[in-house]
Amino acid sequence: MTQGPRTPSAASWRCVARRDRAADGRFVYVALTTSIYCRPSCPARLPHRRNVVILRSATEGERRGYSACLRCHPGSLAPAEAGVAAALHHIRTGLDRPITLKSLSRVSGLSPNHLQKMFTRMVGVSPKVFLDHHRLTRLRGLLRSGESVSGASYAVGYGSIRAVYEKTGKGLGMTPAIYRAGAAGETVRYSTASVPWGRVVVAGTERGVCMVRVSRQEETLAADVELEFPRATLVRESRMPVLWAAALKTCQVEDPLLTRLAADIRMDVFQAKMWSALSH
Repeated sequence: MTQGPRTPSAASWRCVARRDRAADGRFVYVALTTSIYCRPSCPARLPHRRNVVILRSATEGERRGYSACLRCHPGSLAPAEAGVAAALHHIRTGLDRPITLKSLSRVSGLSPNHLQKMFTRMVGVSPKVFLDHHRLTRLRGLLRSGESVSGASYAVGYGSIRAVYEKTGKGLGMTPAIYRAGAAGETVRYSTASVPWGRVVVAGTERGVCMVRVSRQEETLAADVELEFPRATLVRESRMPVLWAAALKTCQVEDPLLTRLAADIRMDVFQAKMWSALSH
């Protein structure tokens, strides 16, 4: 039987009263005096609790004939969310051209300051950190394919060899040259754990994290470590180190925007958050 409208429970009303963004997507509320339904985080003036009913979704709100709020856009992406999603896509697909906060502002339709604030809040890292993550990911791929350190560095937008060595030390866990050589002489410790999208492997050296990767299969992850660091001494930890485990728990928390995006984008964001948490 389909659940009908219900008066707000204490828990749901607390979410509405706090304008709790984390509750967005779990339910919508209807202001009976206006017949408008909203997200829990809606910034509009709060109606009296006695004039509110809770529905499970925006779809149910539409089906029952209520109107969507034009401030919080409960049935679609709000303008700020759409702008952040556009910026995410631009970074993920645009490393062949210069990317700045100003260029992302044009793509997103948000002012630079507003984009910086909303992106950091919704994604969990700043636009710059997410861009750096993608630069590093592409650099790794070029180095593994045999590209020289200088060629790979300039191809992904680092302005000089010095810059790539300064900015990738902790993120690679080793120098670019050693990474290109299959991590020769390095000891790489790694561990795996479950995440909402499958399994994750985290690996690191004494200098810092050198790998964060999500896959559906445990066997694939172990093989990935061996392929990426063929000349390293590999040590599998039976238990994930405390620092890694803490980051893993924190980085799995998602803004409601991310739950609306494709799984590959969500995994990408998670990996960027892990890199940031473990390499700064």
